[in-house]
Amino acid sequence: MNTSAITSNLSTNKWLTLDAESASNYPDGINQIYQDEIDGMMIKGVFTPAEMSEVKHKIENNSYQLEPVKYGTTLGSILMTAGSNLEKYFKNAASFRAELNKLFTTNFEARVEAIFSMMSGGRTVEVAKESDKRIYTPATIRFVHPNLGGILPHKNNDYIEEPFYSYLNQVTRLKDALSYYIVIDKPEQGGDLLLYDLLPEQSIGLTKNLDLENCSKRCISPNVGDMILFHGGKIVHKIIDVKGPKTRITIGGFLALSKDDRKILYWS
Repeated sequence: MNTSAITSNLSTNKWLTLDAESASNYPDGINQIYQDEIDGMMIKGVFTPAEMSEVKHKIENNSYQLEPVKYGTTLGSILMTAGSNLEKYFKNAASFRAELNKLFTTNFEARVEAIFSMMSGGRTVEVAKESDKRIYTPATIRFVHPNLGGILPHKNNDYIEEPFYSYLNQVTRLKDALSYYIVIDKPEQGGDLLLYDLLPEQSIGLTKNLDLENCSKRCISPNVGDMILFHGGKIVHKIIDVKGPKTRITIGGFLALSKDDRKILYWS
């Protein structure tokens, strides 16, 4: 794909690229994304390539039970596949949080919360939990396999009325919430994030009903250890089909401001 041809069509660019240490230069950055002042950002070096290589090695050398999905497989609970019965989800979330401490030598939650906190506007950052103290999973590991078409165009607002989001709808500003992910391993070709630049009046309704062919697009290509944080609830996006022998491996989820504006909650 000729990404230069894609980006040259954009009339505005509200996308930032910065080092992890520079996240503090945007002390209210998460809210700025909510307010459409920023579309998103690539935060480089949140984890080192060596740290992610170790994570990949541990995944490959353990007999994890991966869940099949259209684009490949996943490791860890996914709220969107839980349905209305969340008992299994929360049970799996607890075990996966413990597993993350084994996969990551540096505490995963502490590292991502440190980045989010730099841009939180002073809000508390924590993994989402229900009123009965059941804790959501902070992230899911996603394996996008070659030649399966990637992850199809969508925006997360497409799903916010589903039963599995009932509690989060009560306590967070779930509409227009943010997406985040960090690259564990990058394929030889493809696997990039493609954002569709639609005018506000063009983006109303479900993604499947939108005309995505005749709009500007931008292609974002993070490296191993980089974090992508963007307006995934509102911006239609896809993951380009992976080509070559290597699988695209990422870890991430979603985050939202609480309705009382005191917290930033994240989950997957």
